[in-house]
Amino acid sequence: MATVNKRIFLPQAVVANGVSFGGTTSVRIEAGWENQIRTSPDGLALPVVDRDVQYVRGSFTTGNWALMDAALTGTLGSLVFYERKSGTAAATGYIKHTLTSPVIYRVSLAVSQGQLAALTAAFECRFASDDATIQDVWVITDSQAAPVQINAEYGGWRVTECSHGQTSIMHVTGLSFDLAMPLLRACNDGDIGYTAVDAVFEGGMTAAGSLTFEDASITDNQLLVNRLLTAAAADLTVQLRQSGGDPDKLLTIANVIFTGGTQSGGGVRYSGFTLPFAVTNDLTAPLTLTGDNKIIAITDA
Repeated sequence: MATVNKRIFLPQAVVANGVSFGGTTSVRIEAGWENQIRTSPDGLALPVVDRDVQYVRGSFTTGNWALMDAALTGTLGSLVFYERKSGTAAATGYIKHTLTSPVIYRVSLAVSQGQLAALTAAFECRFASDDATIQDVWVITDSQAAPVQINAEYGGWRVTECSHGQTSIMHVTGLSFDLAMPLLRACNDGDIGYTAVDAVFEGGMTAAGSLTFEDASITDNQLLVNRLLTAAAADLTVQLRQSGGDPDKLLTIANVIFTGGTQSGGGVRYSGFTLPFAVTNDLTAPLTLTGDNKIIAITDA
């Protein structure tokens, strides 16, 4: 058999539901059958296998971390990105992926000292009709020119300031934050794939994360970690230094309460503290993704 090179690499230029995400670092797509129904009538050695419910789902990761809320609130449309074809001239050396109706239901932010901040968004595709199949939902266009580059405008790489309410937290080395909505899916009647897919904004959303720091401040014989654990709900404010000398950005996570604390120390290194946290709602001013009482807000510092 002749050797033929059919490889692709370097996913780039992600546009999801009308939002351009620069600084793409990875894209993951899964497609297949949700259920396998097996039966072995009359003592057959191997079962008869039926496949049921096609799906297309996945995630992408980008350095454009400040689009966290925009990822969840974009107008449902498509997810488009490109990949480079190995051994092909650049003029026609790309393929274009188009995924239809990607419902984004979860976003995760990861900030770690010495690395660029990363935003990961997870999605589930909605099949447009009862006879739509994987090939209709995940469409490839071959022999494309290079896409227009989408710059990562917000490449955060270091926490310069942090506070919980009026309490300053120094030496922050890591932050993770996850926003997730319940995902409803259904495939019934003559449907081939999931024709009903909905991310539920109205109830059951979770917002939680963790903060890691080396601040061992002591007040009234109490370490900072213990004072934070007993503190009332307050906004967690994190200032992030941006890549390329761009102005710092301020991330504010509303109504944070800390739910646990761990000190880790040993050997010749500084002891660290990790505090998981949750966002608790405010019944007098309910938190939402948009409007005046946002769960998260990102502004210039």
